[in-house]
Amino acid sequence: MKKLLLSASLSLFAAACGAGDAFQSPGLSAVRLTGQAGTSADACIRTRAYSNWARGKMYEECVNAFRTHYDDQGGASWWQNEYWGKTMLCFAGAAMYTQDASLKTWIREKTHAFLKEFQKPNGYLSTYAKEDFLRKNPENPDAKTHWCFNIWGQKYTLWALVDIHRATGDKEALDGAVKLLDHLIAQLKRLNLTIDRTGSWNGVSSMSILRPVLELHRLTGKAEYRALADEIVAAMDREPYNPGSLIHDAFRKEMIHTWYPEPGFWAKAYETQSCLEGLVDYYRLTGRTRVLDAVLAYYGHLEREEMNPMKSAGHFDHFWHAADQLNGMTELCDVTHWIRLNRELLLVTGDAKYADRIDEAFHNAFLAGVTRDGKWGAHIVRSHGTRHFWAPPQTGMFHHQCCPDNMMRTYFDFADSIGGLTDDGTLWVALYSDAAAKLPGATLSISGGYPYADTPVVVSVTREKAGKVRFRVPTWSKTFTVNGQARAAEKGWCTVDAPAGASAWTLGFDMSARVVPWTRTHGKRVPPSPGAHSLTDVGAYTVHFMEWYSPEMMGLCRNYPGVQVMRGPLVLAKGRLAGTAKADTFFSFATENGMNGWTAELKPLPAGTGTAGVPRAWSLTMKRGVEERTFPVSDYASLSNIDDPTNWFSLWF
Repeated sequence: MKKLLLSASLSLFAAACGAGDAFQSPGLSAVRLTGQAGTSADACIRTRAYSNWARGKMYEECVNAFRTHYDDQGGASWWQNEYWGKTMLCFAGAAMYTQDASLKTWIREKTHAFLKEFQKPNGYLSTYAKEDFLRKNPENPDAKTHWCFNIWGQKYTLWALVDIHRATGDKEALDGAVKLLDHLIAQLKRLNLTIDRTGSWNGVSSMSILRPVLELHRLTGKAEYRALADEIVAAMDREPYNPGSLIHDAFRKEMIHTWYPEPGFWAKAYETQSCLEGLVDYYRLTGRTRVLDAVLAYYGHLEREEMNPMKSAGHFDHFWHAADQLNGMTELCDVTHWIRLNRELLLVTGDAKYADRIDEAFHNAFLAGVTRDGKWGAHIVRSHGTRHFWAPPQTGMFHHQCCPDNMMRTYFDFADSIGGLTDDGTLWVALYSDAAAKLPGATLSISGGYPYADTPVVVSVTREKAGKVRFRVPTWSKTFTVNGQARAAEKGWCTVDAPAGASAWTLGFDMSARVVPWTRTHGKRVPPSPGAHSLTDVGAYTVHFMEWYSPEMMGLCRNYPGVQVMRGPLVLAKGRLAGTAKADTFFSFATENGMNGWTAELKPLPAGTGTAGVPRAWSLTMKRGVEERTFPVSDYASLSNIDDPTNWFSLWF
């Protein structure tokens, strides 16, 4: 990889990047989402960072967890300790994104009060009252009993303190982070314990601390932090066929869901992707090719085995052969970290396919799981039904749940993936949602209403010096034009010359409907045993959460495959909000099991015609020989992101 030239003028711009990056991102302070994505992001920021609820009940509840020590009361082992960190990561991101001085002041004041009240003189900072409680039953060789989230929660607190320092420049936040990590390192040494022997899932949850450890190492240069990172990475390559052996096992040929006897317990998607993100950052720092090769190998498994119909990775927070499941379910946290993993790989490798995955995951699985007011979200996003499994408050909380607490960061990750610069000054444009960015020596503006509108995308650039601009050519687009001229892709990109001053290019994509076959056969319904579900039988587990927790879902699980219809990165769906009849939405005609060969054609419907709160609707006509069916459709996310048991939607045709 080329080395970045980190001049003083670029130091803030490249703060989130490292010497191993092919691309530099603009940084949150330099980019703004506009258009549909911007409206959705603004609603979430307004509700979850500026409202009286967010700064009152929501914030105070996660602080109170450090007073009550609910997490380890009576021998319990819960995860209330993740919520302060997640909440403050979002607040810090909002401060960087909006550059609001009053928000920065509020964050500093709350952080100072938090550290003063809860951080012990030795640096310990956790909701667990028992400081040395890092795993359950340490003498029991059955690692499944090591159910403990002490270090997992400290990871989020550490990360938040680092980002608060970055957002506000606050030294107390940085000092608090240093004290926290110094304590953890000394504690592990005192207990003669390595971090992979703590937490849950053979250390996978604890080892996800790798990313904030590396972030703090960059800020402080402390050798002890690099040593801890080295230890974590070594542990991931030490014991074959262990859930924590992510580096070693990544090169296995068998599918992930066959690695463990109970994939419904061991093969955790959220925690594993968190570790993979840390490994990419470790490669960024060290240049160790085996580490990146392992992440790419693991990613290959995910592409082949775990892509679900909603365009995220995993099945209900596990790697359970999601590509084989008709009754798709994805945890919103998994979508958040799938996007983060793809963003890291985009920056490090420069491979355009990772931007394709970000584009698809954001506009489908992610936006489907965010309520329209931005206040709450889904725990499980479904492929079809009446509504998603909206996040219930967790672990004794009323205003927190793992998935909604992650939502705001995803908007920021998406915004910071729009485009940026390479080390030779080439400006790259990876995503085409309406946005604006200020870069060193250049400005960038994207307009056109992508991916909902029929109008072309217009990219406007102003450069101080002449250079080049590189556009992503989406893999789904059969044609790509620049100012009306067909252009070929080179490794997923098209490069044009840009003079000094202002320039604009009109980009054309093939946005016609395309039929995507789903030829899987194993996602059949398996009735669960009353009162229980199996960690091995994915069919029973799926029905349990598709039907039992939402009674109106009874009878809606699919028993046979279908096809998907896509427009650009959008998964299209039938549904009540588009005006599709319920009978036409579910099981209306066969498109698989020998019934392939269907074509699809879209015609735009006038705004407001048979639609309710969706940005765009179309009339979809599907043909196969003399057979023809026509439905009103819209994008899957807009038809499904309401918590209404009388709704209906399906992305299957």
